Amino acid sequence: MRNEEQCGTPGSPPRVKSERYWEIDAIRGLALFGMLYFHFLAILVMFHILEETNEFLFYYSPIVIVSAAFILIAGVAIVLRYNRMLGKPMGSYYREIAKKALVLFFIAMCITALTWLASVVIYNNDVFIKFGFLHMLSISMLIAIPLLRFGKWNILFGILIILIGVFIIPGIQDPGWLYPLGIHGADFMDHTPDYFPIFPWSGFILLGVGLGNIFYPKGVRSFSVRQPGILGRFFAKMGYGKITLIIYLVHMPVFFVILWLLSITTGIGYV
Repeated sequence: MRNEEQCGTPGSPPRVKSERYWEIDAIRGLALFGMLYFHFLAILVMFHILEETNEFLFYYSPIVIVSAAFILIAGVAIVLRYNRMLGKPMGSYYREIAKKALVLFFIAMCITALTWLASVVIYNNDVFIKFGFLHMLSISMLIAIPLLRFGKWNILFGILIILIGVFIIPGIQDPGWLYPLGIHGADFMDHTPDYFPIFPWSGFILLGVGLGNIFYPKGVRSFSVRQPGILGRFFAKMGYGKITLIIYLVHMPVFFVILWLLSITTGIGYV
């Protein structure tokens, strides 16, 4: 997500000056707000304020596009730094990606544990997040590491994973313990509120890797873009990695508390 410029004193080795590519952060920020919107709709259904009718599902369906954009941008971000590291020792970079992926997976497993605890203690059921967005994103980052060297050919790998996930995996129901891949029984979706299997979703991070090599060869933007306006700077700030993760982690508890308080004070909605 950074630009590189050569600078330094005459006769000295070139030095790299980094600048974030605001358009990538802005797209991620837009996708984040789209996700917030659709998750708010989902929690309105949870509180029985909205009904899950066919009309509702029609307006909710664009979450697929929003999620795909979010994952694709993650792939672009991964490949940007990779391309800037070419010719340098890559071990530390691979370890950095793996470390980030493992941190995300740890957070994802904490979400699984907390939602399972809530399902047992509060709702007395077995509906909890088994393999959600962060589970998938962390595993997808690890999958991308050995494929980074294939550059733009990752577009083909990504398309292949998406096609398998859309046309082949849905016809396989056993063994059910392979649900992280997308293999599950007919009633599996009734027991998990958030599900992003490896097939097809990991394909989008590889699409991002491939497109990143096309539009940001060697980590440098290959096209011109205007300086951001007020909205562009706002969404770019919201799409900055750490801020995005914090918002993603806290938004559902915040939504839940707000609607729970609304429910107990006004009688609107119930869980």
